[in-house]
Amino acid sequence: ATRLVDSRAMVQLSTGDMLRAAVKAGTPIGLKAKAVMEAGELVSDEIVSGIIGEALDALAPETGVIFDGYPRTEAQAHSLDGILADRNRTLDHVIELEVDEDALVERITGRFTCATCGEGYHDRFKTPKVEGACDKCGGHEFKRRPDDNEETVRTRMAEYRAK
Repeated sequence: ATRLVDSRAMVQLSTGDMLRAAVKAGTPIGLKAKAVMEAGELVSDEIVSGIIGEALDALAPETGVIFDGYPRTEAQAHSLDGILADRNRTLDHVIELEVDEDALVERITGRFTCATCGEGYHDRFKTPKVEGACDKCGGHEFKRRPDDNEETVRTRMAEYRAK
């Protein structure tokens, strides 16, 4: 997604990032989503689709968009059809990534970011060049998402497969 954003001036709409920002900002949608996210469950289709629609409304119609983490359910896919039609947009391509669940758990539970600039790292696959210091900004504080644990990941995957 980052490569497409950089090379084609597209916008990445990551529903997870958008929901976390709404939670942090304390918006009405954020407050609704907070308890669900903390329980490791998927936020309702209505809330996620609403966030996607609002994000598209804020963009110029010619701006290319990458939907990251959406749609995840059949209901969201049907909702996306309506969201796009209402805005005279079309879907050009779909990419589905199939990943071994154990590998996914390893990737998610090992990730962390610089608390200052947001640069992403991983315990195994991408550690800072100098231990304890961010490669990008030199910051020394790192953070992990509270939902990046094995139980939450497996709960989400079970719900994803069911829906």
